[in-house]
Amino acid sequence: MTAQLPLAYGYLRDDMLCDLGCKSSEDRLRAAAGSLGYELGTVFHEPAPESGTLPPAFVDLVQECRRAAAHAVITPHGHLSNMSVCRMVLLAVLDVRADATVHEVEF
Repeated sequence: MTAQLPLAYGYLRDDMLCDLGCKSSEDRLRAAAGSLGYELGTVFHEPAPESGTLPPAFVDLVQECRRAAAHAVITPHGHLSNMSVCRMVLLAVLDVRADATVHEVEF
């Protein structure tokens, strides 16, 4: 019997994927999660950010981390930046609401 790896979720901003495509990006996140010692669950896709509120897919991500007691989020560098809500606020929400740590990886 093999030990089960801890669960992590992925977060991608679709407006930042360029030509990689969703499937390739998810595969890269899965590989990064494995190298960090996690099993990647759902990857949450955020459309281009809009004004002043928490992005909807981000809110879903926080709720799912809480529900599943998952304490890690894997995302490419920059995918939590340049939104209407500052990166530090997003990181704080994940920390306080879901006790989740963000691992930003290179693509």
